Amino acid sequence: MSKFTRNFFIYCVTNFIWASVFNLWYSFLPKFYQALGASVLIVGFLFSLERFFEGSSNILGGCLADKFGRKKIIVFGSLIGDISILILFLATHWIWLIPAIAFFWITVGIQSPTIATLISESISREKRALAFSVLSILSSIPAIFAVPIGGWIIEKNGIINGIKFSLLLSFFIGVISTLTYVLFLKETIAKIRRKFKVEWKIPKEVLCFVASYGLLMFAVSLVSPFVIFYSQDIIGIGMIDWGIVVSIFTILTLVVTFLGGMISDKFGRKKVLLLSFLSSLFPILLILSRNLFHIIIAHIFASTIFFVSSSVPAYIFEKTKTARAIGIVNFLITIFMVLGYPLGGFLYSLSPQLPFIVSTLIRIIGLIVGVIGVR
Repeated sequence: MSKFTRNFFIYCVTNFIWASVFNLWYSFLPKFYQALGASVLIVGFLFSLERFFEGSSNILGGCLADKFGRKKIIVFGSLIGDISILILFLATHWIWLIPAIAFFWITVGIQSPTIATLISESISREKRALAFSVLSILSSIPAIFAVPIGGWIIEKNGIINGIKFSLLLSFFIGVISTLTYVLFLKETIAKIRRKFKVEWKIPKEVLCFVASYGLLMFAVSLVSPFVIFYSQDIIGIGMIDWGIVVSIFTILTLVVTFLGGMISDKFGRKKVLLLSFLSSLFPILLILSRNLFHIIIAHIFASTIFFVSSSVPAYIFEKTKTARAIGIVNFLITIFMVLGYPLGGFLYSLSPQLPFIVSTLIRIIGLIVGVIGVR
């Protein structure tokens, strides 16, 4: 096994274990924020902060990865993530969530272009999108069992105590992951760039892809934190039911992501954009839902947006070849999401159905832009 393949294997294993504990609590965060005193508008603001800190650190992460190497940035990001989980565990009011969110999503932002570049450098072009699909699948499998378990823990211990138990477990797993990266991860970059410089020049076809995927993510951010509110407060399902929904949704995304990577590599990026049109039916179907079965049906269509997700890092790297460029593109996409969360919270406060209606329209526009402009 080459050092490149070994690194990919190490990251897949550690990320799988981390995802197992992460999914115990992340899907329930909107309710956790609410339990700590946050209103629906503030919940939207907090999720907007997630995307802001993630996106604003993407460029920094890409530049640092090109300058200092992949391993150092992955280790550094993992360490910051451990600190953020500890802060989140100690929070007693929603205002203390802000530094925890900042640390955690800066971690994600710094590591994202670094990991994407690591994979791209390790895998041939013919299998690159499929490799991202494999990583995404391994990251998602734990949600199948972890989210229902997380819902059960919360039902037994309450929203605050249940999530804090899972956060403490996540902290210890995070520390072990960091030590694993320090001891076993090998540097893969052949030549470290000594100049710390951000170059914003991005090929036109990539910018078109960014516009399309950015609009899709804007549409997703309009509704994603509020689906649990709508499902529980309007339709009337419980925490365990919500865990079942997320578990089934995860299984669907695994299949769709894998198929999307294969289709993208074999038939081109535009084909997966066409298949993703089915996701535009999700918001309307959720509005029409009256029970748990209806919600699950709606999420079947929601999962189809993952047809295109594996193509994003593969397509960008094909055109740019640097972690810095991936960081810039991630930042541009994040801008769309930063705007979406608070707008979604505002629309939800006016009418619970309103952000879902707007989301449908934006999804269709984003997919049309991609189909027209992406080669």
